[in-house]
Amino acid sequence: MENLPKIKKTDFEPTGIFNPEVDDIYKYQKKYFETEKGQMALTKARKAYDKRDPEKRKKQKRDYMRRKREQDPDIWK
Repeated sequence: MENLPKIKKTDFEPTGIFNPEVDDIYKYQKKYFETEKGQMALTKARKAYDKRDPEKRKKQKRDYMRRKREQDPDIWK
């Protein structure tokens, strides 16, 4: 361990290119979900999620509907 060279902290600092606020991480996923094949995959994933734990899903949906009705009581009329 003593033979290893010392690494300066400045070697690991990000350069000016690094910008954490840029949302390009999911750019390709977003593009994929706009295609027909991506839409089918998304629908399949949603159905699988709904089937996996129906009680949890019902609770989520109830909470969502409750929050929406609090914001606008005439939303679904």
